[in-house]
Amino acid sequence: MKSRQHRFILSFFIVLLSASRSTTQEAPRDTFFLHQGDRVVFYGDSITAQRYYTRDVEDFVLTRYPELSIEFFNAGVPGDTVYGGYTGDTAKRLARDVYPLKPTAITVMLGMNDPGYVPFDEHIFDMFKTGYKTLIGNLRTALPQSRLTLIASSPYDELTHGTDFPGLSKTVEKYGTFVKQFATERHDKFANFHDALDAALKTALKENPDYASLLIPDRIHPSESAQWVMANELLRTWHASPIVSRVELDAASGVVSATQNADVSQVQLTSSGITWTVLEHALPLPLPTENPMMQLTIRVANLESMDQEILRVRGLRSSLYSLQIDGKPVADLTKDQLKSGVNLALLPTPMLDQANGIDWLEERKTKLDTARFALEAEMPSTPGALEATTTLRSAQREITREQREKAKPKPHKFALVAAVKR
Repeated sequence: MKSRQHRFILSFFIVLLSASRSTTQEAPRDTFFLHQGDRVVFYGDSITAQRYYTRDVEDFVLTRYPELSIEFFNAGVPGDTVYGGYTGDTAKRLARDVYPLKPTAITVMLGMNDPGYVPFDEHIFDMFKTGYKTLIGNLRTALPQSRLTLIASSPYDELTHGTDFPGLSKTVEKYGTFVKQFATERHDKFANFHDALDAALKTALKENPDYASLLIPDRIHPSESAQWVMANELLRTWHASPIVSRVELDAASGVVSATQNADVSQVQLTSSGITWTVLEHALPLPLPTENPMMQLTIRVANLESMDQEILRVRGLRSSLYSLQIDGKPVADLTKDQLKSGVNLALLPTPMLDQANGIDWLEERKTKLDTARFALEAEMPSTPGALEATTTLRSAQREITREQREKAKPKPHKFALVAAVKR
């Protein structure tokens, strides 16, 4: 009985959250910014080098677009500016970390280190603008066919726990405003990580000040959960589809009312409810929804709006049903909840388990990539470095192949069984 009550409370919270979200229209799949065979390079400083938002973006593409074969490369270096940093100046960085990869799409996020951690200085700002224009100009000249996405850096958080550098928050915001204006002038894509995360911080501060301060714990580097906000902002900029799947059934007639990104078959009415089989064409995001910080982030940044796996069932007779997938109970849901629509993406389903397996491989791959980049950029003269980096790249490619295999859609048997009253 306790297990049933727990599942009911969990599902009720999820449906409430779903009901409070803003309506999101699906972007047609052929309008997605990335295409088959793309090679994407993430260029930036330590926030990119953390490999959190970049991992999230790759997870999103693998689970939402399993038919696409896209390669991702991380070129983030801690401390970097528009003029480069400890692994080389910008010319060296581009020649080593970007050009050889022949990217078809590049993101650039800089501006946290460029102000120099001093009060706003017009001369330093002018240097940033000059360096930024030169950087983008060099990318355009060397890779004229590449599609650029320019990103306003995530904020320096003076909001939730004071500051070590008074005024840096406004300075970083000012640098991001320049990036936005420059992207608009050049007709490049622009993603506003600053405003997206700043809005989440302000909402979180009202809801839970202690947790809000953990979104950017050192004021500079967003946490793992917070970087999902950045990843989702980038994917919205790229017009990624928010739809995992949508299935609508009429339990009175056994008719499939509507489907989206899913195939429904074998619908059967039973004495206790209804059963059916679904082959979804995508998977939910591997969000660790059991983590309290992730729960907060989902709420304050409306991450659910980009993770829509909707089940709606009308015509049910009983007041309470057990949702079962592949013979295993998932949640207890009321007739009214099912009539309004339940977002399965936030429930512990086999589909989420499949997505989590892909993310586990992604975590392994990012560790290999961190080691590979350190050898190439920081220790290239180390004996055996070339052979080691070749081996690491090969291991990464093998994991990517495994991920694409594991991301293939699988059919699942669904059942709604009327709960027995006690």
